[in-house]
Amino acid sequence: MSEIAAAAGGRLSPSSLKADCVTPRLAAALGGGRNRSVTVAPEAGSERMRRVINKNLSEADILRAADLLVGEGVQDLKVYFMVGLPTEETVDVLAIAELIGKIRARLGDGARSRRGVPSITVSVNPFVPKPWTPFQWDPMEPIGRLKSKFATLRRALAAVPNVHLDTESPREGYFQTLMSRGDRRVGAIVRAIHEADGDWWAVIRRWQRDGMPGVPHPDAYVHRGYGADERLPWDFIDHRINKGYLWVERRKAFAARQTPPCDTTTCTSCAAC
Repeated sequence: MSEIAAAAGGRLSPSSLKADCVTPRLAAALGGGRNRSVTVAPEAGSERMRRVINKNLSEADILRAADLLVGEGVQDLKVYFMVGLPTEETVDVLAIAELIGKIRARLGDGARSRRGVPSITVSVNPFVPKPWTPFQWDPMEPIGRLKSKFATLRRALAAVPNVHLDTESPREGYFQTLMSRGDRRVGAIVRAIHEADGDWWAVIRRWQRDGMPGVPHPDAYVHRGYGADERLPWDFIDHRINKGYLWVERRKAFAARQTPPCDTTTCTSCAAC
């Protein structure tokens, strides 16, 4: 597709790529299609955390993808991660810096690139639990703890040359989690934000401080875990995936056991196919 776009005078710019999907042909098409920036999404720095989130992605896959993309002329390699995932420890956060250090070392002095020394942008977002996923029962990590982890990562990356760290505000993650895990009562908050000209953080701070009639404290949506048998606010929506299957996947995640990609022609485990 990138080759077709380039032939027509345009370029294909994917939002992000799974590292094991980057082939020599795809890397050449992206590099030849004037893509100076490409994002690869390992999502977690350590092998253990990638098993927890069922990424089915090895460190070798990630390093190989970086080699291929930079070798074809990509000048700004962006690498996407999440912080605050369930079971995450400090060593897993530091593993992000270790992985970036290995990528930087492999790229060396730019000899692999046709156009000089590439830069690396490390994009890190706080983990936001979403409905209809194995982590829908789990809370978002407290903002203070996330800020501490971002600071730890920033210090660790300071030793790696030509690397830029870009982090999303934990406040943004808080708001996203509120909208993701909220029930119908959060509709009153959406209205209040509209009446405040979109100043959502001011509304949330006022809600945290003074409360809001008929609506629980926002932390009850963001920082509270749900029980296995608890009825979730979004359970009335039929998304076809069996809720019991998601709970089993959550248990496997906490044991760092991956589920291999399913054969959609024969697999019926999640009930979606």
